[in-house]
Parts: sequence; structure tokens; C-alpha cells
Amino acid sequence: MCGARAATLLATFTTLLAVSVPGHDARLGEDGAVELDAAELDAAELAAADVPAWRELWQASLAALRREPSINATRDEVLVPVGGIAFMHCPVRNLGERGVSWVRRRDWHILSSGLLLYTNDERFQVLHGEGSDDWILQIKYVQKRDNGTYECQVASGGGGTLSRRVDLRVLVPEAFILGAEEYHVDAGSSINLVCIIENSPAPPQYVFWYHNARMINYDEAQGVTVSTAPGARTQSALRVSAARPAHAGNYSCRAPGADPAHIYVYVSEGSDKMAATLSRDAAVAQVPRVSVLLYALLASAVLRCEALRCCTTPPRSLHS
Repeated sequence: MCGARAATLLATFTTLLAVSVPGHDARLGEDGAVELDAAELDAAELAAADVPAWRELWQASLAALRREPSINATRDEVLVPVGGIAFMHCPVRNLGERGVSWVRRRDWHILSSGLLLYTNDERFQVLHGEGSDDWILQIKYVQKRDNGTYECQVASGGGGTLSRRVDLRVLVPEAFILGAEEYHVDAGSSINLVCIIENSPAPPQYVFWYHNARMINYDEAQGVTVSTAPGARTQSALRVSAARPAHAGNYSCRAPGADPAHIYVYVSEGSDKMAATLSRDAAVAQVPRVSVLLYALLASAVLRCEALRCCTTPPRSLHS
């Protein structure tokens, strides 16, 4: 209500000024409204001062026209999962006729000015409601490459620029299997693997286990059981009872949005394990024997060289 009265008041005084001031030609804007410069605003203010009932309202409206824009410069961070929607806010007060621009700092690409976009990427959009101070940069179907810092900018009256930075952090779910890259187990024992899924915005809808290229979640007849505990840090446990050599190979766990995690399982039978143990022990036992033999050969060579030198050296003369 006050805003409408202020607008009506401004239009009234503008018209009066255009009509009452000799030699003054009114300038009309594109919307048909009369435009004023700073001097004319001052004259209108003096005219309004003679009307006590409108004086306070007029001065408040005039102050709003002359006020500089202000921006919330607090740096913000937005966390969005891959495939989600990012909303980056830029609240600006007293914007007036100025425009808000969004810039991607990674390559200093100007993405928008006002509601006008300067990118062919249809995932980008600027949201601004009528009467709102917030200019929102929206990115749909966020990808890894969208990660980085974005900046909204507003020109200030002194020729400078007001800005606010927003760091967009794209969350990429990560899966990994506990333990080393290899898993060794004896035949007849059970295979127990645990897969962890992190950085997921919500618990994954599924976690699939693969043996080589085959999904084995439902191979209960083969002694396979899978139990998954969803949460901020989802855990999925794979158990294969009574492992056989056929169970050896590459195992992987896979969750939505995450790269699969891999581990190689070796299943050793008793004879293979014994042969490997004996071979390793034999290699260790041969080390000191080889060392003793080398020392013996070296000592023999030294003694032989001394003997040859004594035999080939001529006797010294008694007069020398």
C-alpha cells in the first residue's frame, strides 16, 4: 500500500513539476512515466516539503531511490550429489535498475546477466521472483565438472563491483572394500568381504556383488549370502561359505553413482599351500649355504693369487 502511494506521489509531483516549471519539457520513459534527473528530484523534494501530509512518505521514497545496493558477501558452500540440482543464492538489497551477473571463476565465463543467460548449457537457469532480493543460479543434473566456485556480481555506484562467492561441491559416492588388494583363503574356509559406500547423499538403493562378470547376490544355493546395512556410511557384507578353487577370481561391489570397488580372491588347497611353504623355506635355508660357499671360493682365490705372485717374483740381489 505504501509503495503504491509512493509511486503515485512521485508521478504526481513529476507531472506538476513538468507543467509548472517554465521552459521544462517532460521526458517520458518507455512505460510512459516521466523521467527525472537529480536536479529535478531535488526540486520535487522542495515542492513536497510544502505538503506536510506527504512530506515523510516522499522523503522515504526519495531515500530509497538514492540508496546504494548491498550484497550479502558471506562466502557460501553448497553440497550437491551427482545428478542432483544445485541452488546458489545471491541476496541483493536496493538493486534498483542494476543487474546481477553470475560468473564461473574456473574459466571466468559469464553465465548470466539478470535473467538473460550466456551459455548454451540448458541445465543452467536464473530464478528470481518479483519483489524478491534473491537471484538464484540453478544447475540441473549436476556433473563432476560443475564442481568449483561461482560468483554473483553487482555494479556499485562508485564504479566498483560488489560480489559474493559460492563454492559448489559435487559429492561423488565412493565405494571401497576393506583390506588389501588381494584376499587369501584356504579351501573349505569362508570368504568374508565388506564393502563401504561413502559420500552418498542418501543410502544407496542397492549394492550388488560380482564374481568376475557375474552378479552373485542371490546365489544362496552356492553358499553366498549378502547383508547390507544402509546409512551415512553404508556397509555391505559378502560371505561365501566353504570356498572352493572355483570361487577364486575378481570380486567387486557396485552402488549407484559410485565407481566399482575390486579385490582379487585366491583360494589355496592344502597341497598347494604346503608346496608354497616348502619352496619358501627351502629358499630361506639356501641363503647361508650360498654365503659360505662364496666365502670359501673367495678365500681360495686370494691364496692362489699369493702363491702365484711368490713363484713369479725373481729373487733379490744381495748387493742391491
